[in-house]
Amino acid sequence: MIESQFHFNREEGAMSVMLQDQVDAGALREKAQEVAKRHKASWVELGQYLYAIYHDKHYRGWGYLNFETYCMKELRIKQQTAVKLLKSYYFLEQEKPELTKPADGEGKTKAFVPDYEAVNLLRLAKNNKKLKESDYQELSSSVLEGGRGPKDVRSQMKAILSEQDERTPDEIRQERRQAAIKRLLTVLNHAKTEFSNAKFVPAYLVKQISDLTEKLEDQLN
Repeated sequence: MIESQFHFNREEGAMSVMLQDQVDAGALREKAQEVAKRHKASWVELGQYLYAIYHDKHYRGWGYLNFETYCMKELRIKQQTAVKLLKSYYFLEQEKPELTKPADGEGKTKAFVPDYEAVNLLRLAKNNKKLKESDYQELSSSVLEGGRGPKDVRSQMKAILSEQDERTPDEIRQERRQAAIKRLLTVLNHAKTEFSNAKFVPAYLVKQISDLTEKLEDQLN
């Protein structure tokens, strides 16, 4: 559930809290439905409504036990998308609050709005301990000022982290090889136990699985 995944300071989220004071619950519900239909073009506005609804648990008064059910059934937004929108909006309000403020008195956001997927990646990057502060600032500038999309952000992140990786290509390949073998061994050992106990397959096949696991284990030495 989103409640267990997302924690915020109730004294923060100023724009959304202010929104709650200006719009009653019924109007808030209608606006959320309206904006959800065009959220790709105005995700910040939708994020404001979602935050306000989540913050005061309005969805409970509308007959929903939890926030994600409300999003899926009433707004037709998947849980994963709702989480990204909520977290991305909250993050953007903390990092670049001017991008969450209306451009005029009609509630419209500014002309430039970074992609919410890119903002979400930036949010994750900020919590990445492998990323230097200078690298994060460069990434932040490219998203919040340069408007880079998620594909470019992923490429930039990969390039930054690759530069910091002191392992040789052979060492990286060997580590990936070892990890792949271990994953396969886990599956085979589980299958061998289940097949043997339930007698799903003939004994000779169980023996072949045992032989294969032994050979794979030798590859780890």
